[in-house]
Amino acid sequence: MRKYLDREGFDREEIDRVVKELESMHYLDDEEYCRMYIRRELEKGRGKSVAARGLKELGVDEFTIEDVLAEEEFDFDEKSLAMEEALKVVRMAGEEPPCSEKTIGRIARRLQSKGYRTELIYSIIGELRK
Repeated sequence: MRKYLDREGFDREEIDRVVKELESMHYLDDEEYCRMYIRRELEKGRGKSVAARGLKELGVDEFTIEDVLAEEEFDFDEKSLAMEEALKVVRMAGEEPPCSEKTIGRIARRLQSKGYRTELIYSIIGELRK
């Protein structure tokens, strides 16, 4: 942050003040930032892999991401969340399980775009074909 603000032409006193303020709000704390980011992604119905990929793109190191994802707070039933997303697609199609192949395709694409693991997607699809 200091380098960025320096490049933008801010003076030292201003940089110090901004950095202290950001630290007090935990914006420069990578672990806390990861927690906030992951929570937001999960609330949007996205999987852990999408959250991890987004954090990597933002420059957070892989070890910090893995540590935060391993915390008890993020130990949730990803399958239930994926099933909820799948059932939204089923309802929009006006169907009930077993689903048509067209709807199965839509479900697979939706879950993949949300970042769910391939094996989880196949498991959900298997249940919705019965």
